[in-house]
Amino acid sequence: MLITLAVIVVAAIIGWIDLPGLIHRKEWRETAVYSVMLLTATVFGVIASNLWEIPSPLYIIMWIYDPVNHILARLTGT
Repeated sequence: MLITLAVIVVAAIIGWIDLPGLIHRKEWRETAVYSVMLLTATVFGVIASNLWEIPSPLYIIMWIYDPVNHILARLTGT
């Protein structure tokens, strides 16, 4: 729990340092992209700090490809 809190605090400090400059210069696209990337990095940091297991992206690709493979096999007759 303490490591998770540390990850969140570090992310908040990074955002507190960088975001006001972007907002002051009215760089809205950069602010949005930076915020999304910081939020994503924070989520992955929390997942890594808690040693949670997440499924491999390969399983998602296999889940999508398997029905397509069966359809193409039926169409080609193999």
